[in-house]
Amino acid sequence: MKSFFFQRLGSLGLCLIILSVLTACGGVKLPKTSPLLEVEQRAAIAHLKMLAAEPQPQAVETGYELSWNILGRSGRVSAHLQMDEPDQLRFSAHDPLGRTLYLAVADGESFTLVDNRAAQVRRGRVDGASWRSIIPEPLTLKDMTPLLGGRLENTLPGQIKAAQNQEQTGYWFIWQDTRGLSHHVLLDRERNLVARHLLLGKKKELLLDLVYLNYDQDRETGYFWPKNTELSGSLIKGTIKLERSGSLSFDPLPLSVFRLDIPPHFKVEQLR
Repeated sequence: MKSFFFQRLGSLGLCLIILSVLTACGGVKLPKTSPLLEVEQRAAIAHLKMLAAEPQPQAVETGYELSWNILGRSGRVSAHLQMDEPDQLRFSAHDPLGRTLYLAVADGESFTLVDNRAAQVRRGRVDGASWRSIIPEPLTLKDMTPLLGGRLENTLPGQIKAAQNQEQTGYWFIWQDTRGLSHHVLLDRERNLVARHLLLGKKKELLLDLVYLNYDQDRETGYFWPKNTELSGSLIKGTIKLERSGSLSFDPLPLSVFRLDIPPHFKVEQLR
């Protein structure tokens, strides 16, 4: 019999980090903005593109205290996240003693979900229906690092609109990516960091709303990573809070991190 919490982790716990999707809902009320003079708009967009072109970490390893309230269910778990661009991910959830209870590993081709308590493994391909029930199109693993890291796309499109936010603390930038998704990004003028990122679907429904409350900076590399992040939107059907804990590293990760040795007594299920 499958562990109930393992099933919930597959559709909630793991998906908290990798942004699982249920169904999208209707329209969205966008933040109020004030127009900028043409010269101000050009300067703001030029500054945004300059920030996007700055070097970014290729890998990250950090811990989280992760809490959620989704469809009336709430919970909290300690988690460890390791990501390596473009599409390598490892996520583990731990009990209060630090023992790994649940583990998920994915790359551009396949994924593996491990329930250590039930000695159970589920495997599948990222182009299959089971994976798309966790991360549906158009989101991919390549979206995870920029979204969780409060980062800008490395190459921004030519057409970007800029406006002053209502509090006059930063600028809202709007553009559309090659998938037809609309990005509304608030750049904090004082910190030069992303304060909020709204992701809208082709029908202008709000898929994700990510609020980056504050950041940590790595002294050695100078890279920033969000310390507290709040997520909501139709892809989540609730709220998720990520509070970064423990160490933060941008060192390259060995391939062995994303390769699992499954104990022989574990039951393996192949998913479609």
